[in-house]
Amino acid sequence: MNTEYFTNYWIGQEPTGPGHSPTLNQMPAYVDVAPLAFVGITDDDQLDFSFLTQQNSAPTIQGWIKTVRAQGTKVLLSINSQQFASIQDPLGFAQTVQSAVTEWGVDGIDIDFEPPFQSQTLITVVKQLRSTLGSGVILTAPIYSAWLGMLDFLGQFADSLDYLTTMDYTGYPGFETTIEYFNQYAKAIGGPERLAIGISCMGPSTSANFTPLPDLIKLCQWEPEEGQKQGAMLYTFSYDIKVRPIPNKPTSGTGYPDGTWTKTIHENLPVASKVTAAS
Repeated sequence: MNTEYFTNYWIGQEPTGPGHSPTLNQMPAYVDVAPLAFVGITDDDQLDFSFLTQQNSAPTIQGWIKTVRAQGTKVLLSINSQQFASIQDPLGFAQTVQSAVTEWGVDGIDIDFEPPFQSQTLITVVKQLRSTLGSGVILTAPIYSAWLGMLDFLGQFADSLDYLTTMDYTGYPGFETTIEYFNQYAKAIGGPERLAIGISCMGPSTSANFTPLPDLIKLCQWEPEEGQKQGAMLYTFSYDIKVRPIPNKPTSGTGYPDGTWTKTIHENLPVASKVTAAS
């Protein structure tokens, strides 16, 4: 059993089924957390599920959520929007999110605020989400190099979150730079235990937005000098197929057997014989 956590996104825009991307209910049981990409926020601060439900209906996805959660995987709604910084009524918005968490039967929320900028409203909204949703609901967020210019603000943002994931893979700067960025983020949020390293399988393998398989292994096995990283994140299970049947892009996909990035992360995260179990 892995002692570090494996977060693996599933995205609603990809066609699913034979010859296409996997359905959510095909997520392996060893994946700890599965954020669903993406939910938006409308100008009047309501949640918009149109992107998430592009290929499959809400009832279908909600049925898959039940299956995935029954195997022990936590499921999150990933809300991707700059509107977090413009919420007029943080309490009302948090109550809207709380209703969605109940309706969709999920375990929490992923707050994808990009491109980021310093906003006191964002901090207020995140604190209100934590207060309204309670400590039993998971709150996460992905971050990337744009946050390096506002590390004090990152510390404030992270205060109410359970953990963060890095997404320094668009384009991928290489192993050493990825680690350098990780260490800066970790210092800003008080240590590495709430920070997972992000990995991308956005093919083809010649793409700048792609984590090579040898680096994937190194990133999973690497540990900070002080403490233990939270784990690894993959973007995304839906892209982890040999060939994505995208019109006019016949080489899109990892070029490896379906599920290779997912399986390799699982196989290379620290296990009980190597590290102390995460709390």
